[in-house]
Amino acid sequence: MAHPDLTSHHVNYLIWRYLQESGHGEAAITLQRAWNHDPQSLPFAPYIKTHALVSLVQKGLQYYELEHSIDRDGNATSFSPSTYFFGPAPLDPETSKVQNGPEEAAVGTDQAPVSPASKVARESGGGGGGGVTNGHLTAEAAAPQPVPNVKKARKSDRPETNGDEMPMEVDSNGVTHSEVKAAEAAEESPSTAELAVDGDGDVSMGIRPESQDHQEPPAPPPPTFTLTTGHSVGVQITPAKAADLAPDTALLEVAGDDHVTRSLWRPNDPTVVVAAGDTFCSLWRLSSTAPPAQEKLVENNGARTCVSAVSWEPNGHKLAVATYNDMRGSITMYDVFGHAVDLLPEVPRMITGLHWAENGSKLIVVASDSRISELALWDDSLRPDEFPSPQVIDGTVLDLCWLGCSQVYACGPGTVYQCDVDSSVHISKTFNSSNAERLWAFIRCANVGSSPVAVAASSANAALWVPTHDIHLDDAHEGEITAIEIKPNGEQSAVTQTVFMASSSTDDTVKVWRIDLDSKRFECIHQLSLGPSSPALAASFSPDGYALAAASKDSLLIWNAQRGGTAMAAWKAPGREERKTEDESEGPVNGPNGTAEPVLDRSLAWDTDGKKLAFGFGNQLAIVNLQR
Repeated sequence: MAHPDLTSHHVNYLIWRYLQESGHGEAAITLQRAWNHDPQSLPFAPYIKTHALVSLVQKGLQYYELEHSIDRDGNATSFSPSTYFFGPAPLDPETSKVQNGPEEAAVGTDQAPVSPASKVARESGGGGGGGVTNGHLTAEAAAPQPVPNVKKARKSDRPETNGDEMPMEVDSNGVTHSEVKAAEAAEESPSTAELAVDGDGDVSMGIRPESQDHQEPPAPPPPTFTLTTGHSVGVQITPAKAADLAPDTALLEVAGDDHVTRSLWRPNDPTVVVAAGDTFCSLWRLSSTAPPAQEKLVENNGARTCVSAVSWEPNGHKLAVATYNDMRGSITMYDVFGHAVDLLPEVPRMITGLHWAENGSKLIVVASDSRISELALWDDSLRPDEFPSPQVIDGTVLDLCWLGCSQVYACGPGTVYQCDVDSSVHISKTFNSSNAERLWAFIRCANVGSSPVAVAASSANAALWVPTHDIHLDDAHEGEITAIEIKPNGEQSAVTQTVFMASSSTDDTVKVWRIDLDSKRFECIHQLSLGPSSPALAASFSPDGYALAAASKDSLLIWNAQRGGTAMAAWKAPGREERKTEDESEGPVNGPNGTAEPVLDRSLAWDTDGKKLAFGFGNQLAIVNLQR
């Protein structure tokens, strides 16, 4: 049976695997984003062994030598160095060594390859860099520093491998010499340290392996060239300043006299975005060749109709919009062109949540009033004449999230509910917090191995709670918590029983947490500042977990989600400083004769590819394009 033809997918996959295994994690991610978001899903991926590219190339070199050492009649011929594939000049062993003061860095430490079992390569990226100590950025981040405490190089030469072992020589910290040379070249050319947005629209944010998310920075952190502890697989150069996203940002006036409270992209479509507020809902079509076009779904026409929830069906075929009028809640389904295509049964209370399962056609409708809440299941593939019997809960349900396709978690005053979903929704377990009056306003879920994990947050009390594992943290922030989110796409580890999440707060910070399920403790691994008097009103991970964005009143910042430290990119609304000066001249806010505090509803949404951000503030929607 003939072997299938070699395609670009085969070659790209081998290169992608080699970049991971040789420690060039950032390059692997760049290739992955430009080529295939999930290389491990390719049908041939499970059959590729470790170091396959090196093994294949070396076998090819052996064939090349054999081919040139035999003539057409099969007789042996001389094979001189002039006919070598890479030419006669040997590779100078000194080029694989690096100077560290009077001594040379050690070589010969094999680097452990990254397991290909993970479906994404982003966990294998490099993590050290100029101005980085144990994975945390320091204030001094301009040029690489020497590697401390390295051993003198051994003089014995290592034989070239044929794919059975790691073909790269690294120093005692796991940094390849080629990477160190590249860092030294970057030091000679400061422009390489500037942050840029690459051709795929990705802000150049280096990453480091998951194992470093829990490293504690020493105090005070001295500037080092790379990680002084832990496993380093690359050298990153810290940007001198955050990239300005203003040139690639479009502002839309979407709300008139109202405020944008929700913004959401159509799944798998970076050209359609929805903006909604209490009295309006509009669908916007974006084009590179024409002005944005608006389709008004709900208008502020004086009918006292309130838009209470908005959600896209997972495939983007339908948009569910919930409205409240005359003490009744209703749901209208719209297609991508803004045409009403379906009307669901009404319910006798306000619909406060529309939550689609990640896959499939199931939608959970949350309806609440001052006394009770109801969780009703709607299966859009069946379209029954009425909702099945809902799960009734005393009090208010403030948030809900799916875990898989058959389980959800909901939260409210003093309680988190675990619910099973089949033909209806029913509570399977109830978790009561120690304070029955504490309002749990946010909840997010993830699977760690086969174990479900739910994380809840109390806004006013700035408390975090993992009810599934009985883990508590009070005073997580000095201000109110405004959002929480679990880091997506495989960042949770079943081996080490860890979960990574972020929380934003009115104390001007976003914190990234490592939750150790075994030791039952929260560990803050990054504290990211938006600046003085800049509350973090919304925060969101990019869909691949590569970046973390946070928004204040009329500005936003983007960080590398694993490295933290200095923001990699920033955007501020035009005229921000002018408006601030005018506001200050008007006198105290909220004083006896002062002006009213503006509405602080902010929304932040990534498109599916992580190349655009929709930021709703005031009556405007900023479309931040990360692709130049």
